[in-house]
Amino acid sequence: MMKKYKGLILYGVFGVLTTLVNIITYFICAQILHISVVNSTIISWLIAVIFAFITNKIWVFESKTKNYQEVIKEIFSFFSCRILTGILDVLIMYIFVTKLNFNDLIIKVISNVIVIVINYVASKLIIFNKQKKPGKEINYAHLLTIVIIFLLAFLFVMQSQLNFFEKGESLTDSSVFRYMALIMSKNYMPYLDFFDHKGPIIYIINYLGFIINKDWGIWLIELGCCFFSFYLIYKIAHLFTSKIPSLLILLLSTLNLFSYFEQGNFVEEYALLFILISFYIFIDYLKNNKVNTMRLIVCGMCFMAVSLLRVNMIPCFIVYCLAIFIMLIKNKKPQELKRCIINFLLGCAIIFIPIIIWLIMNHSFTAFINDYILFNLKYTKAMGIGSKLMTFTYFINTTIMLLSIFTNLYALKKEEQKNIYLLNLIFIVVSLLLASTSGRTYPHYGMILIPTYIIPLTYLLNLILNLKNKELSTIIIIGIICFLIAPPWLDTLNNLGDALNKRKSQNITADVLKVNELIQSNTTINDKISVYGNWDYMYYYANRLSASKYSYQYPIGEVNSQILNEYFKDLEREKPKIIVIAKNAKNVEKMKNFVYKNNYYEILNKNNEVYVYKLRT
Repeated sequence: MMKKYKGLILYGVFGVLTTLVNIITYFICAQILHISVVNSTIISWLIAVIFAFITNKIWVFESKTKNYQEVIKEIFSFFSCRILTGILDVLIMYIFVTKLNFNDLIIKVISNVIVIVINYVASKLIIFNKQKKPGKEINYAHLLTIVIIFLLAFLFVMQSQLNFFEKGESLTDSSVFRYMALIMSKNYMPYLDFFDHKGPIIYIINYLGFIINKDWGIWLIELGCCFFSFYLIYKIAHLFTSKIPSLLILLLSTLNLFSYFEQGNFVEEYALLFILISFYIFIDYLKNNKVNTMRLIVCGMCFMAVSLLRVNMIPCFIVYCLAIFIMLIKNKKPQELKRCIINFLLGCAIIFIPIIIWLIMNHSFTAFINDYILFNLKYTKAMGIGSKLMTFTYFINTTIMLLSIFTNLYALKKEEQKNIYLLNLIFIVVSLLLASTSGRTYPHYGMILIPTYIIPLTYLLNLILNLKNKELSTIIIIGIICFLIAPPWLDTLNNLGDALNKRKSQNITADVLKVNELIQSNTTINDKISVYGNWDYMYYYANRLSASKYSYQYPIGEVNSQILNEYFKDLEREKPKIIVIAKNAKNVEKMKNFVYKNNYYEILNKNNEVYVYKLRT
């Protein structure tokens, strides 16, 4: 019996010892060294997991791996599994105790049993699996990889204020898109009835989110997009290296995404998924000559989807479509070129034709041309060369971008497949140029740069892993994890508890609550209002429509002054019952002159930041 259940018994013994290590380490850090509670918890957890790994590897599962990469794989898998089961423990407690009001002690016991069983099974079948069963090993490893990537995506999109738990106030661009979803739900059309200068697909995406759930439906779509984007980054890296380094590349290449995300629901966020799909297909073709009809059609669909989100996000297609076109002509393959072009155009038509028909049938096509194409030409020209240069400098001046550029240049001299690295370098330059076309340093513009990092960072990591001095290689990898990868992810994990504890009404600002209260008490659902500035969330939260086609006036009014004239004409004609002057609105005096001349009186003046006026009856 002892021999039969030796592993299980030792697992229990060392499990108890691991718990003691955790408690003692926490006591030393918190009580003796006076380290904060959160940091003490992280340190004690880390030391306990290291202790558990060593004891499980040597005595419980008797893993005999000597190979350097196999040991790294075991370490990464073990830590990943413990992180995942830790998150699972938090979620179980939140759902069953906080939300469903079950007894906390009972649920904690059940949760611990589940966590212990999962940790044991994962360690036995995946992490320290001594039996060489290639088929099962691959399946288990792939399943674990998918779970890891999903939980990383979940943690990442918890930064969005629109997440399932918080019901937060969306930021400027996101507010416009959500308001467009609201007007579409009332059978109005983008461009024709309300102005915005983004592509129609962003409104369709937000409308789908609105249908799922008005508060957090769009967050579910964000989660799905983030998961598939992360998975594709992993798959692209996996074309050049093995599984564990590919996961490290995923973590490395998404570091800038933390600053670019800006609480989410931006055009670039959804375009990133379509860009990565096509990028994977292009690289797989160039590296492995793998292509088929469906992949070509999908590339065309992705190109059109990105074009109908925002045109300046297509550098991937410009670079790789042109390169493949030249390559096929040079290699005298006219039939393959013909097949590529026909199927690519078919994919474009699958996306383009239904959307154009929808716009034409709803009399919105002309307005679409004016708002999406002609206005954006003015928007791009509005800023000078100096501003564009500053934006270019802003996006190039990051550690990950500079690493990618210099590694790419180094690979061009050393690597046999120079065409892949040359094209990636061109991809970097074109992406930087197009991300800078507006001359505005909005961080979310940088999201389209993420794919450009993957190939050079993979090359750099392979160089580090293949160093003859394995101790130096290990130190560099640990340094990258500790000083580059860990900080933003630990911050995200640290904020997860706060997000779970917040109630849905707590993440709405006092200004929004007060203004909404006044709108609800002074208007009916059929009354129109106007918010002067750029604060479309107020329409969405109050469930009221704008009295003007121009629900926001800045910065679009600075690009085209005619917009402001049309806005005031709309107000003259509609006479909205409530006018709100948003925080930080420009030319406030002009708006105040309008309300005083048109029989409005002030019902809120909050710290000279938010004004609310009501029409006299």
